[in-house]
Amino acid sequence: MEEKMDPKTTAHKSPDAEYSFRMATEAFHRGDYSRALNHIENSLSVNPRSAAAWHEKANCLDELGRCEEALSCYDTVIRLDEHHAEAWFNKGLILKKMGREKEAFDCMNRGVDLALGR
Repeated sequence: MEEKMDPKTTAHKSPDAEYSFRMATEAFHRGDYSRALNHIENSLSVNPRSAAAWHEKANCLDELGRCEEALSCYDTVIRLDEHHAEAWFNKGLILKKMGREKEAFDCMNRGVDLALGR
């Protein structure tokens, strides 16, 4: 089985992890967040340093109303890739839902700045 290097995390990526990730994104887009979360967990078990997989997990948890867990996952994405604009912005949205507005706007602004290349 040939493994590929993930340039953002320098972690190995397996075909199994990639397949699980694709299945997760398809389930997410169908609105089947629980199934997507199961596929993402499979992907992360093989490639735990995938910022993309952690981001997808956070999005699923957000959709399921599990804000604290989603926040933790967005933090993991940011630890793995501090320039992940969407994770910063989505973290801000979660913080806003949780009533932590100052932190929320700081994170959303950081996401926008990163997206604009600042």
